[in-house]
Parts: sequence; C-alpha cells; structure tokens
Amino acid sequence: MPLVLSSLLFFLVLGQSLYAQEGTVRGTVTDQYTGEPLPGSTVTLYWPESKTPQTTVADQNGQYSFSAIPIGRISLYFQYLGYGPLAISQVLIRSGKENVIDAKLNLSTVQLEEAVISAARPRHQPLNQMAVVSARIFSSEDANRYAGSWGDPARMASNLAGVGSTEDTRNDIVIRGNAPTGLLWRLDGFEIPNPNHFGVLGGTGSAISLLNNNQLANSDFYTGAFPAEFGNALAGVFDLRLRNGNTNKHEFLAGVGFNGFELGAEGPLARSSGASYMINARYSALDLVDKLSPDVGTGTAVPKYQDLNAKIHIPLPSGSLSFLTLMGDSDIHFQTEFDEDAQLGDIEFDTRSGSRQLFSGLNYTHRFSTATRLENRVSYQYFQTQTKLLGETFPQPEQSDYFEDRSSEGRLSYMANLFHRVDARNMISAGIGADYYLSSVRSTFYGDGYPRVTHDSELNSGLGKGFIQWLHRFSDQWHITPGLYTQAYTLSKDWVIDPRIGMKWTVNNRLSLNLATGLHSQTQQRLAYLYENDEGQLVNTKMKMTRSWQQVLGMDLLLGRGIRLKPELYYQYLFHVPVTADEPSESILNLGDGFFNDWSFDFVNRGKGHNMGLDLTLEKFFDQSYYFLLTGSIYDSQYQAYDGKWRQTRFSGNFSATALAGYEWNMGKGALLALNAKVNFRGGKRFVPASVFQTGHEIQFDYSRAYQDRLKDYFRADLNITMKQNFRKFSNEWFVEINNLTNRKNVLAQTYNISRSRMDYTYQTKLSFMGGTRFYF
Repeated sequence: MPLVLSSLLFFLVLGQSLYAQEGTVRGTVTDQYTGEPLPGSTVTLYWPESKTPQTTVADQNGQYSFSAIPIGRISLYFQYLGYGPLAISQVLIRSGKENVIDAKLNLSTVQLEEAVISAARPRHQPLNQMAVVSARIFSSEDANRYAGSWGDPARMASNLAGVGSTEDTRNDIVIRGNAPTGLLWRLDGFEIPNPNHFGVLGGTGSAISLLNNNQLANSDFYTGAFPAEFGNALAGVFDLRLRNGNTNKHEFLAGVGFNGFELGAEGPLARSSGASYMINARYSALDLVDKLSPDVGTGTAVPKYQDLNAKIHIPLPSGSLSFLTLMGDSDIHFQTEFDEDAQLGDIEFDTRSGSRQLFSGLNYTHRFSTATRLENRVSYQYFQTQTKLLGETFPQPEQSDYFEDRSSEGRLSYMANLFHRVDARNMISAGIGADYYLSSVRSTFYGDGYPRVTHDSELNSGLGKGFIQWLHRFSDQWHITPGLYTQAYTLSKDWVIDPRIGMKWTVNNRLSLNLATGLHSQTQQRLAYLYENDEGQLVNTKMKMTRSWQQVLGMDLLLGRGIRLKPELYYQYLFHVPVTADEPSESILNLGDGFFNDWSFDFVNRGKGHNMGLDLTLEKFFDQSYYFLLTGSIYDSQYQAYDGKWRQTRFSGNFSATALAGYEWNMGKGALLALNAKVNFRGGKRFVPASVFQTGHEIQFDYSRAYQDRLKDYFRADLNITMKQNFRKFSNEWFVEINNLTNRKNVLAQTYNISRSRMDYTYQTKLSFMGGTRFYF
C-alpha cells in the first residue's frame, strides 16, 4: 500500500515538468435511428471555466473536429435543424489518445424552418428510442469510476435500483428477485454466451468478466418490461455496444490490475476508406506471478485465465461491414485443505474447474435510403465447461470421485433487422432469425458409492424468432411503442407470441411519466431439457417456456442541475414455471447463480411466481467535479412449488440500498485526482436449513422450512482512489481499491458439520487492497 501511494505521488510530481498542454476532439454527428450523417450540424465546445466557447460545423460526412484543446474536462452541445439538441458533458480530454465523441440526434415531430431553443436530451435517457421504462444508459467511464466495480460492467450494474447481488466472488446480476439466468447479454446487436471466465453452461455470471471495459461505447441496461426486439429473457437485458477503432492514428495501451495484464491496440486499416481495427488481450496476473515465483503466497488456488477481444469496422458506399470476436480460456484448481482442528469424518473436496469459449460475429448493414436500413448478422459461438470433484475424508489421504462434468454447446445464429422511418412521427423495425444449438452434455455423480449418470446426450435443436415494433409520436411530448415478439423451440415444440406496449408522456422539461406492460418468454436451460432419469430417458424435452407478464409504472423528475429522481413500481407474474415432484418445495426459479447448479430433476410446468416492488433512484450526474447515486429497492419475490404452497424465492432479500459518491480534484498541469466511495446494504440470500437429524454421513435438509430464513444481511463499504496524469506523449492512470473497509464478515454459505454437530460458515472478502495502472500512448 505505501508503495502504491508513493508511486502516485511520484507520477504527480513528474507530471509537473512533462505534462501535455493540448489535445484534440473529433467525431461524427448522425441520426440516432437511421445512422445517416447530418452535415451542417452545429457543434459548440464549452470549458468548465468561463472561457469563450468554440463553435464548428460538421462537414458533408457529418464529421467535426476541434484542435489545440487544453487538457481537462469539456462539454459539447450538438444542434441540427429539425432535430432535438444533445448535450454531452464532462468529456475528459487526455494526451496520448485521440478523443472521439460521436453524437446521435433525434428527429423532432415539429419540422421548423428556423432554429429554436429547446431542452437537450436527458443524460440518463437510453440509446434505444423504443425503451420507455426500466432502462438506463451505461458508460464505460461509470464502470471505471464506481468504487468496487473493478472495471466490470456487471458489477457496475449491481449498483442500480432493482439490481443486486450478495456475493463478492461472483458478478451475477439478480434483477427484481429473478434468477440470474433470466438475463440476456447482447454485444453490438449479437446475442452472446456467458461473457465471464470460470462460467458454466447456461449461466450468466461468474468471477471475472471476459469483457474489456476499454472497448465499450455507451450501452443500455434494462431491468424489465423491455421492448419487443429483445426476447428469450425474463429478467433484463444488457445491450452492450463496442466502439470502433481510431480511423486517423494508431493508439496503444498497456496496463495491469485486478483483471490481469492488459495490452491493446487500435487504428486505421486504410485511412482513405475509414476502416479501422481494435484489439485487446489480457492475461491473469496471479498466474504469471505464480509461474515466475511459485512461493510468493498466491495460495493453492491460482486463477488462470486469458482473453482476447477484437473488432474490425469497414465503411461501405451504402452501409458498413463489421467483424467482432470474443474468446477466453480459464482454469482453477482448489486443492484439498483441512483445518488444523480437523476431526475424524470431516470431508473436503479437491476441485478442478475450467471453461473455454469463442464468439465470432459478422454484421453487414445496407442502407437502401436515408430512411431505411437492413442489418444482417451471422455468428457462431462455442462454450465448453469442465468440472471434477474428488472427495477426501479426514484423515484418509485417498481421494474418491464425487462429481464429474464435461459439457459443451455450439450455436449458429442468423438475424436480419429492418429499420424504417415512415415520417417524423412513425418508425418501424422488424426482425427475423434463428439459432441452431449443438449440445453435448456429460454429468456423473459418484456420491452414493456408484456412478449416477444425469446427463449423457448429444442433441441438436433450433429456436426460430421474430419481432415487429412501432414507435408513434403524437407529439414531441407523447409517444407509444407497441410491439410483438415471437419464438418457437423445436425440441419442446413450444411456440409463443408476446405482445408488449410502452407509453411515455413528457409533461415538461423536468417531468415525464412512463408506463409499459407485456409478456416475456424464455426457454429452459439446456441441461434441464437433457436430464436423464435412472432409466436413461430424456424426461424434460417437452417442457414449455416460462412466461412472465410484466407491468411497470415510472416517473422521471429533474430536481435541479443534473439531479434526477426516478421511482418505479413494478409487478411481474410468472407462469409455466418448471417444478418437480422429486422435491415438491423447490422451483427452477431458485437456480442459476453458482459455479454449480443441479438441473437433474423431472420437471413439469405447474409452478408459478410473482415479483413486486418499488425501485427508487436519486442521482446527480458528474458535474462541477462531483457526483452521487443513491438507489433503493423494497420488493417481494415468491414462487409456488409442486406442492401448491407459496414461498419466498432464494433471491428474495426483500430490500437493498446503495450509496455511491465521488469527487475529482484538478491538480493542475493535466493531473486529476479522484476519490470514490460506495456503501451496500442488502437483505441476505435465503436458504434451506439443515435438519438436526442425520443418517450416517448424509445431511438431511428441512424442506418444510425452505427459504423461510435469510443469511445475515449483507453490508460492504468500498473506497477507490484514482489519479490521471497527462504527459507529452502519453497519459497514465493509477488506482487503488480498498474493499470491505469495515472488514465485515459477510456470510457466503453455511454447511452443517456432521462430525462436530454444528453449523460452519464460509465468509466472503475480508478487508483487502488492490491496485493497478494503465498507460495510453
């Protein structure tokens, strides 16, 4: 810790003589819906200090530029006749990296012959114009700024109202009491598999993100009642977008931090055409340290992982062509370790786990006119996971097989989306596509003394899907977004149609009211479909999709400069939920958040569920050197199992509260020092208690009290210190994270110790420190 702080001070002092004075900012102004450039757009640049603003006009390609801009933060204001203005504030100008700020403007329903003064689009408004409720724009700077986020988009999203997790070791996104498996991940319009290292087949979260925050552009995050273009999801959508590489110059970055060693490059493929590339690679820092010096104390479980993200973008005369790839490899080995006071009969596990995945996608966009474009996406993804558990009973040194899994799935996908603007008041989009799954699952339990095969199948299946949605503006103040989504799954021969509609009324420049309702459907996990009973029969292939009827009523109120209040009331009714007679008090709604989930049950679609609650957000966007974000949720999440009884779901913590705040000091001569803090307080995860009765060495669980009790409430405080420094040829940032400032013992899990007749607890992250740095040049 003293070494890191000393390094911060060293670079701060060094920068006084080597600092950079000026930078550049450029970008392209386009129509938000069609993507067409808007030549002649007026762009005005403002400084926080009372300097004279600069104004320029976009060229025939919609491109603008400012040069000789002093290092620091600026604001940009974009205007174009017939369009609503856009303000982008607190843009950080740094050296060693060209600052590319693109702007997307919305067409106004009132076509005017001369410019008028109107309010700029709110900063929190999502990029997707079809979204009217439960949606928020996400920026990569937020992920870097928020304490405890570790540059991970999923951990950043857990700070938002209605979203949460009570595990430090994983980044599962639990939305409004729904299982994490209800989340849909998208990247540049492609549906992608679990974008995390050490993930499992069918999961949506894990320990370390595969996504590189440096490559992300502004994106949208949805917590329910999302538009009709999104399907096969019940809880929410993370619609991530990648920026394009620099088209003018080659740029590089190098860094090290929580996510490992990192190298990146971007630049033009051909300056005349505007084609660009962008590539980033990371490697586990602990793995490299362990290889160089195995006795430095990294422990017996060293996380080994590496990943690569890349994108190529090629403009064409009537559209564009882009290619992106995402790949990762991860392994970890937890060796058997007994406590010093281990007793006869204690059982520990030697666990080896790993995952490999690849995603590649090609998108060809063709513009038929300034009002119509067609996006064609074809992709392939492959995900493989391996897990093996060996049991060891104290004091015997021999190990015996307990569980083994080797599963994989490939997916070929095609999706065509058509976007058409009829006029200033009406926009229509529609899409059709299909996914083809190639599944191979192998799972065996040895815990009862003999092999019990639960999965042993190679099976292919297909999912056809389509949507249509319409945005109609009665005026600039009031619009509706009706739509339909449909999908059919070949394995279960199940077909659904999900109608949806949203409405937004902008009462004035400060207040808007929002309402959305509709149906949402999701297929079951492939491991659930492919479960084999003791007779070797696939008994779950006819399961229907789980469906959810969702309603959201919300309000957005601007209280002052950059401060907004957003309450949302919601209700979700779930039906066709898989439950099982094998365990009449359980439901599939309680699965999906761990490194291992047991899908080996004979399911039927007799279950139900509901989620209801109030989400509240009070937020001040970063301005005048500080920001804050206060979020809170009060909610109830219940399910009806096979026995007909209603119970709290495993994810029903009933309340959550998060407070984030930060301040940035301008240290002069290109140096910025920031302090960010976060406090989390959430209801603990629910559990099934262990019975005091035992049979041999088997623990008996009291399912009559399933999920009545919660683990101890979760509390954690984090602190982040960041310094950004600009030199003549490069810029640099250092950060220090202090996690769990109060050293609170948050319970991760509890297990009943048979030999000692007591409950043992596994605790989460203690007070810990981490640091890192990045260089841009």
